[in-house]
Amino acid sequence: MSSKDEQPTSAPDVTTSPVVVPVTDVPAGVRVHHFDELSEQTQHALATVSHSGRLDIDPTATRLSRGDVVVFTKYFRVQ
Repeated sequence: MSSKDEQPTSAPDVTTSPVVVPVTDVPAGVRVHHFDELSEQTQHALATVSHSGRLDIDPTATRLSRGDVVVFTKYFRVQ
């Protein structure tokens, strides 16, 4: 896959913990998860996100993928 300027995009590093960042816009086509529909483990991880935004959860053990948006008290994007 390449970017708009035809430069190759880098593959996401799936070995590192995802980062959660607040967003104000939700692009069309993005998967949106509601907080109350997530597993208890994922809810706890989101509720206790560190100041750096690191999500302390195994990305393979959750329905969340990088690029997904979670509706909590605000919108948060998983990166």
